[in-house]
Amino acid sequence: MPAMCRRIGRILGDRKVLTILRLAVAAAFIVASWEKILKPDDFASIVEGYRILPVAVVPLVATWLAWTELVAGVMLLAGVWTRAVGLLFSFLTFVFIAGLVQAMARGIDIQCGCFSLDPEAAARSWASLWQEFLLLAACLWLWIGHWKKAPDRRSTTGTTP
Repeated sequence: MPAMCRRIGRILGDRKVLTILRLAVAAAFIVASWEKILKPDDFASIVEGYRILPVAVVPLVATWLAWTELVAGVMLLAGVWTRAVGLLFSFLTFVFIAGLVQAMARGIDIQCGCFSLDPEAAARSWASLWQEFLLLAACLWLWIGHWKKAPDRRSTTGTTP
C-alpha cells in the first residue's frame, strides 16, 4: 500500500500534469465568467433562480462571482497563487454543487448559468452532476498537488536524529 500511495503522490505532484490541469481549469473559469460579466442582469436572474439568497443581495453576489471567476482564472493562468486559487475554486465549486443539489431536491428546474445564460438551455439533472464533481476533483488536485514538500530532516552528515 505505501508504494501505491507514493505512486499516487508522484502523479498528483507531476509538474507537467499540474500545468495542463492548471491551464484547463483556468480556461474553464475564464470562459465561464465572460458572459456573466457582459450580461450581469441575466446572470443575477439565474442566481436568483436557485432560491437560496435574499433577493436584495443577488446582484452583488452575481457580480462578485463573475469577476472572481475572471480574476482568479487569470491568476491561475499566470501561475500566481496557484494553491490559493485551487482552494478558492474548490470552495466555489462545492458551494455550486450544493446549490444545484438543493434546487433539484426541491424540484426547481435550474439552468446552472455556468457557460451559458440562455434561458432556453436545458435544466440540470442528477445525471449531469458528474461534470461538477469532475471540476471539483480538478480544483482539489490543483490545491493538493501544489503542497510544498517538507524539507528532509535527516542530517547531511549521515547521522539520524
